[in-house]
Amino acid sequence: MRSTILLLAAACATGGARYGSVALKSGANASARPVSYSVGEGTIRSSNLEARVDQGCVRGSVGGMPLQLCSDPSDPTRWSGSSGDFTARTSEDGQAVLVSGYLALDAVRRVQMDQSIPLGKGPQWDELRRNPELLAIAATAADLQAVHIRP
Repeated sequence: MRSTILLLAAACATGGARYGSVALKSGANASARPVSYSVGEGTIRSSNLEARVDQGCVRGSVGGMPLQLCSDPSDPTRWSGSSGDFTARTSEDGQAVLVSGYLALDAVRRVQMDQSIPLGKGPQWDELRRNPELLAIAATAADLQAVHIRP
């Protein structure tokens, strides 16, 4: 009984509902292994990424680099801040997330995020349809890992 309570407490402390995982293949290096991400309510995480949507902003870290982007009130598909500037929106047919912009690795280095990311089926993909900014960041993190760029 005690272990059940501890497991429930741990689940609550780590961000609530878990929808499953997604594996993202890098568009920058086709021979790289896919990166697996755990998707929760307003969150996505792996060994190199932790991102969560919090009051209109995405906060967390990519490869240890702080992540801070907020939605533009006049265009909710646009995210900007000290970590970059990009748009992420679900395609009209709902089958992909369309991304354009950049992620800032530091004061000098920027990585282009321009891509179309196919969406799968299941509750984890439904969550990423609701929060395409998380998928855009995760796909870029997978690209960085695949080409061995450290933020």
